[in-house]
Amino acid sequence: MVEDETRPVNEGLLVLPLAISKGITNIPTLVVSILMIEIGVSYNVTPGVTGQLNTVASLLAIVFALIMGLLSIRYDHRNLLVLGLLLYAFSTASCVLAGSFYVLLPLFALTGIAYAMVNPMVSSLIGAHVPAEKRTGAIGYTVGGLAFIYLLASLSTAYLSKILGWQMTLVVVVVPISVLAVALVLFIIPSTSRQVRGFSALDLLTGYRGSLGNRSVLACLLSTAIGMSTWYLFLIYHATFLRQTFGVSATSVSQIVVLFSLSYISGSLVTGWLARKFSRKVLAVGMMSFLSFFSVFAMIVSSIFLAVGIGILASLSTGIWVTIMTSLTLDQVPKFRGTVMSLQSAAFSVGSMASAIVGGVIITYFGFGPYGIVMGLAGFFGVIVLYFFSKDPTAQ
Repeated sequence: MVEDETRPVNEGLLVLPLAISKGITNIPTLVVSILMIEIGVSYNVTPGVTGQLNTVASLLAIVFALIMGLLSIRYDHRNLLVLGLLLYAFSTASCVLAGSFYVLLPLFALTGIAYAMVNPMVSSLIGAHVPAEKRTGAIGYTVGGLAFIYLLASLSTAYLSKILGWQMTLVVVVVPISVLAVALVLFIIPSTSRQVRGFSALDLLTGYRGSLGNRSVLACLLSTAIGMSTWYLFLIYHATFLRQTFGVSATSVSQIVVLFSLSYISGSLVTGWLARKFSRKVLAVGMMSFLSFFSVFAMIVSSIFLAVGIGILASLSTGIWVTIMTSLTLDQVPKFRGTVMSLQSAAFSVGSMASAIVGGVIITYFGFGPYGIVMGLAGFFGVIVLYFFSKDPTAQ
């Protein structure tokens, strides 16, 4: 049996280190997305092959997320978060030593393990320290923080790469933020005293039985994986699509990503207000439907203005969807929040890996357009799963 003992914490202050921590999780993917052509040229590989950096990282994230479901029951969530942040710094710094693509691959893949540690612990700490009526808003701020840091990184990546090269750019945009996050987490978030009594392997597996035995949890996880695979077409390949189709420079793509980030932030910040007007399930279904619709057309338009406009609308929808889905999933099985959030982290990684693999194959053989159509249609399947098989446990 595990009992938690915590000291009081300022709820508003708690959001700051968690928002920064969550903000780090997408930066390595962003750098690879914007500089995919440069990375490919440096190792003489195609963009489709370079995109598999995210595939391998996602694979490790999936495996370790399942392990985190067990570790989260046994160990302090704050300490697990700190270890994940330090691993981000180590992984990106070590990429400087990669003399070939095959050395870069495992070094960069460590960011997948870091993601599996950081992402679920951010949500679990919100569940532990923030009252139920304020959780959606708190999650919205962390998702907004993710997008804000994503915005800053997108602004700096192209410029820094011209001066430092892509390897040092990866270090500069990840390591300082990781170190800052570690300091704030240790200073602001209280450590949880985990008192273990009669603990066994059977106790560890109880969290999985309680989570995976719940049909609504399974529906949330499956729709999350599908939705993330749809969204990741914008995160992984959309920048390359803009550059190769419309001849846009890396600097211009960075500026376009700013617009996407601002839209995503806006969506995440208004989610708390929207959740008071609509049920969480209705919001999740609606926003995932919008994302899927926009994705179908994202890479078949012949105008850069339409491509950017679709990206802005998709980002707004996703900012709301990610926030509300995290809030909805967090409350499915309150007793095992750490396990459920680790499973959701695995679902995020499954989605990103699927998108990277499918994108690499379809883009190589058929082009960008069919890739967007396939991922958009897949998104609608996720909508069906969410609508018919999930429930909001807090709904009246």
